[in-house]
Amino acid sequence: MSDSPTSLWIVARVYEPDEGGVQTYAREVACAYAAQGRRVTIFAKSSAGPRRVRQDGVDLIDVGAASMLAVYARLFRAMLGAWLRGDRPALIHACTWRAALPVLLFPRPLFVTVHGREVGRPRGVALLLLRLVLHRARRIVAVSDVTRTLLLGRLPHLAARTITAWNGVVMPADRAPTAFARGAGGAQLLTVCRLVARKNIAAAVRAVAGCVQGGAHLRHVIIGRGVDSVRVRETVRHCGLDGTVTMAGYVSAQDLADAYAAADIFLHPQIAMEDGAEIEGFGLSVADAMAQGLVCVVGRDGGPAEFVRDGVTGFVVDGQSIDAIRTALDLLVADPALCRRIGARARAWAAENLSWDRHCRLCLNGMGLGEGGGEAAASAPLAKAA
Repeated sequence: MSDSPTSLWIVARVYEPDEGGVQTYAREVACAYAAQGRRVTIFAKSSAGPRRVRQDGVDLIDVGAASMLAVYARLFRAMLGAWLRGDRPALIHACTWRAALPVLLFPRPLFVTVHGREVGRPRGVALLLLRLVLHRARRIVAVSDVTRTLLLGRLPHLAARTITAWNGVVMPADRAPTAFARGAGGAQLLTVCRLVARKNIAAAVRAVAGCVQGGAHLRHVIIGRGVDSVRVRETVRHCGLDGTVTMAGYVSAQDLADAYAAADIFLHPQIAMEDGAEIEGFGLSVADAMAQGLVCVVGRDGGPAEFVRDGVTGFVVDGQSIDAIRTALDLLVADPALCRRIGARARAWAAENLSWDRHCRLCLNGMGLGEGGGEAAASAPLAKAA
């Protein structure tokens, strides 16, 4: 099994059951590689570790939660142990540039995924480490053109090795029409995200308040937690929306599925901060909402604006403008038929364009791992929707 041309290591500093976009990314690319017939081992840390399990055709070596330096040391020891036992992969995929640090001494082709803010914010020693990792990487995979542009604005010499490959979605089964879709009730708004400032959820709540004051019949469920939770909760109270907006916090997978099934509109008016260094690189929750057939209202800054086509598969608004967010919401909550049409187009577009299998094939194209599949050359960014 050593040196198998189909063997691949994935390295992630974070993993489920801990929540977050990188955790989701690591799981989905691992499953996609395994579905392609590759032998996949994930080296990661989570609050559920230390553990070693096999799930969904993937071997997971979880070193457990610890301080940053201790996690790096544990990851290196785990990989070295696997290497000495003869598990020597054909290629190593680091899910973030920081996750690649303990990999640098292993003599295998390395490619690294970059998601957004983690390439825009580093300064000092962190920037030196970023340069070191990406100099070593044979390929750099940006999850959006926004992320690619952000990276190349700082390190333009990496252009030839940096591609864009949108993330994928797992397409759910068709869902039953909601009461609103049947014209029998008010609209259900849903937000699913980490509550941090760039998600702009406090502004979303203010826009919802304006809609309610104008007579709109709606409810809004916010799922997620984070450092901005207090500010969002205070905004809900200040606007008198305690009976209209529900802050659900962290929920189970089943409760999340139920929330999607009950929703009509997905609200995620993200903004860019810190002169563009703090951005939403892709927006997995937005892509998931499109796959569910929801109408998404997103901000014009960041990755979601690349795949939400304004007025066609959703609405792209100025997230800095509460009036702009409200205008889109007022239009949608007054017109169930419009929501159904746009939601159906969003779902069809997601099924056609957002695939974890395609993402992984673009990552591997030209890397000598038997990728095949007839994909176009990955030396240029994915084309956006026409």
